[in-house]
Amino acid sequence: MAITLPTDAELNTFILARLATIGIDITTLPLSDASAPADQTRVLSSIRSFIRSSSPQISQYVADVQENPPVLYPAPFSQWTLE
Repeated sequence: MAITLPTDAELNTFILARLATIGIDITTLPLSDASAPADQTRVLSSIRSFIRSSSPQISQYVADVQENPPVLYPAPFSQWTLE
């Protein structure tokens, strides 16, 4: 089965959805303004470029919640679990 790369529009939809899930709304930025420090066009282009260039190891990484869970104070936690 041939792998088809996502189009810019598909990546934009993915990016906007992921940003929305963490509370970031880039629609408050101007659509395209060369004098602005950031605009929607440049932000989406930059994120698309990052997604396309990230290695498969990074993009396919799934955290294992059972393996060494992060804790605020690891030293006392390691004493409790004898690790």
